[in-house]
Amino acid sequence: MNSVMILLFVLVTFCPAANVRVWGPDPRLQSPRLLFDGPRDMHATQMMNSGRWSWVCTTAILCSYGFFKEFTPDEDFLTAYLDNETQYSKHFSNDQVNGDIYPVWAYSYLVAVAFVSIFTDFLRYKPVVALECVGQVATRTLLIYGTSVLSMQLMQVSYGISTAAEIAYYSYIYVLVSHVHFKQVTSYIEASRLFGDAAAGFLGQALVSTGAFNLLQLQYFSLASVCVATAFAAALPNRCSPIGRDDQPKRELLTNSPPEPDKSSFSAGDESASACRRLSSTCVLAARRRWWDFKRFYSDPSLLKWSVWWALATCGYLQIDNYAQSLWSQIAEGEGTGTRHQYNGVVEAVATLCASAGALSLSFLRVNWPVWGEVTIAGVSFVDSVALLVSSKTTSLWVAYVCYIVYRMTYSCLVTIAMAQIAFAMNHDSYGLIYGFNTFLGVLLQCFLTLAVSDERGLNLDIQTQFIVYSGYYYVLTLIFAFAGVYKITSVGWLRSLRSCCHDSAPSVTEADE
Repeated sequence: MNSVMILLFVLVTFCPAANVRVWGPDPRLQSPRLLFDGPRDMHATQMMNSGRWSWVCTTAILCSYGFFKEFTPDEDFLTAYLDNETQYSKHFSNDQVNGDIYPVWAYSYLVAVAFVSIFTDFLRYKPVVALECVGQVATRTLLIYGTSVLSMQLMQVSYGISTAAEIAYYSYIYVLVSHVHFKQVTSYIEASRLFGDAAAGFLGQALVSTGAFNLLQLQYFSLASVCVATAFAAALPNRCSPIGRDDQPKRELLTNSPPEPDKSSFSAGDESASACRRLSSTCVLAARRRWWDFKRFYSDPSLLKWSVWWALATCGYLQIDNYAQSLWSQIAEGEGTGTRHQYNGVVEAVATLCASAGALSLSFLRVNWPVWGEVTIAGVSFVDSVALLVSSKTTSLWVAYVCYIVYRMTYSCLVTIAMAQIAFAMNHDSYGLIYGFNTFLGVLLQCFLTLAVSDERGLNLDIQTQFIVYSGYYYVLTLIFAFAGVYKITSVGWLRSLRSCCHDSAPSVTEADE
């Protein structure tokens, strides 16, 4: 009953976010507007957003939402909750967890992110944030009350939907701020999410180690946290419009669109048919604009570089994040370490704190990323490759912990850079599409990797051998981007590249080569 009430609250709260107008007078501007688009007058837009829903206020709410949706201490002990033989665990076997339950998440994530990436921009973000909330609540509910493998697979499906909807969380803020704030707000959004994860890690470790909470009670705590996140998500503005961004493409669409007809000369049926035609025309125009943005974005080699790395690194990160606890459990079993003496929560907390500090420090770092991006990616990929190889070979749980912290910190720092560089060059109506497509490619690669090395229908390798494969994966990335980086710096000139190293510039190849 509680779960039903929560879902009803989410639906009632977020339904107004999806209402749209085809044509009609805007009470604020007294001028027609297009489907899914905000007010057309930039001065009116700035006045509207400078009030209650200023970008500063919205950023604070979005950061609070990110904190509480990650403040879920159960995730650090999920494998133990599923396969331990304690009173409050689910009693599944290790083969069932790694072969039947966990792979479902990758496949459901792939399907969900395909739809989310297409519709996030059309729905103006908040309904997709609502979808993430519903997925998080459903995940915790199934973890608490589910008892079969099928229910746990459904839990992974709902979790896949919620993680796919996270695209809206990262895209939402960019339509509210100008380019000059992109690096700062990216750091704030990413850091708030990481701080929530860190706080959950410390708290979960303290509760489990002291015996104050059992693993089932952690699930209830996490359910309460995602409900608080839902309340913050409900406080987000229903519509979002850009401040200080180029609105010319939208104005051209508005100018070239037919004028609003005189409604007095039409019957109700004529008005309905006319509204349907205008709806169809508006959707076609919006789709064409996004397709143009898509082609323009991926035709820029400098931006393509970050997108390729994002997709490839996302594949590796999701796979490692999904199976790290399984590796730790196997190492701990070899050491004879019990659940209460494992420090998964502290390790996750330290890793996310280091990542948060790195993400925040990047807002003050000035580097010519169009020139030095490939070299940076190659260096980080090499460090990740070494860390994963050591993790696969070690028999010490603490060594595996340290390697995981290094991996998480380097990945989070570099993905923050990639997000800011990509957002700087994108049209604000296409954030969800571009981020979603990059994520879709990463998840698609992860599905192939899961099927090949983890799934019982593939090689079904043991967990330590899997991490050897992941290490080799990052070593291949190192070679690819190292060659690309050396070629880029050589074409620009080594001396000139060194001189421009500390000059932050827009992500454009032409600027780097001038």
